[in-house]
Amino acid sequence: MTFRWLLVLLLFTTACFGQEQVSKKTFPEIALTNQIAFADPQYDQPRFSCGFLLKHQNDTLAVTAKHLLKVIKPKGMKALSFGNSVKSWLLFPLPDKARRVVTNRLLNENKAESLEDKATYDQDWLVFSIQSNHSRIKPLEARTTPLQPGEKLYVVGWTRHMDSGPQRVYEFEYYKTIDNRILVKDVVVPEQFGGLSGAPLVDEQGQVVGIVSNGTVDPTSGKKYFSPCAITGLLSFLDTYQKK
Repeated sequence: MTFRWLLVLLLFTTACFGQEQVSKKTFPEIALTNQIAFADPQYDQPRFSCGFLLKHQNDTLAVTAKHLLKVIKPKGMKALSFGNSVKSWLLFPLPDKARRVVTNRLLNENKAESLEDKATYDQDWLVFSIQSNHSRIKPLEARTTPLQPGEKLYVVGWTRHMDSGPQRVYEFEYYKTIDNRILVKDVVVPEQFGGLSGAPLVDEQGQVVGIVSNGTVDPTSGKKYFSPCAITGLLSFLDTYQKK
């Protein structure tokens, strides 16, 4: 083999291994990422994890994962309440930072809920009212029918190592639900899941069923599964909240 062909083969192989595997399934733009400004700018997050818009009754709301606060909160923030700690919370699609969703307020604020209590993350979601929306992102609607074993589910968003580009789609199969955790089997997944927290878990029709959270050990098999938080608790909260 000549040096020229060896070089061509090497470049081709490097390109193949460097290309991330994503699902062939496509969706309209539905993923967002968070931009958070704190009163103390040392905690600012210009681009952090993922989120999405949810259409519920006549409202459009912004949703992301609650456990993000455990990672980025200032030392003085002890409860699920921003107080004076957060100046602004925006979301935008990674390809275009100018297409912003400006949140208004945190609807599930709870001064009695400690951020240090692991139990508070059983319902791993933050939901915001929206002040303005120039994102042109499609709000998702919640699925109301049960998931079926083996059906395809998809996570749409970006990992923390992605600085630009269109939303990525990763593929899973539904396994089972334990309490409010949706256990799924990997089909086409990223090498590292970090940064996908808060991204939507959707079905074939693009209806949202869960929010990317963390992992859960199946007590039957002892195996740990990727397990987004089911959206049922969020929907129940919104139904109660909107009746007030």
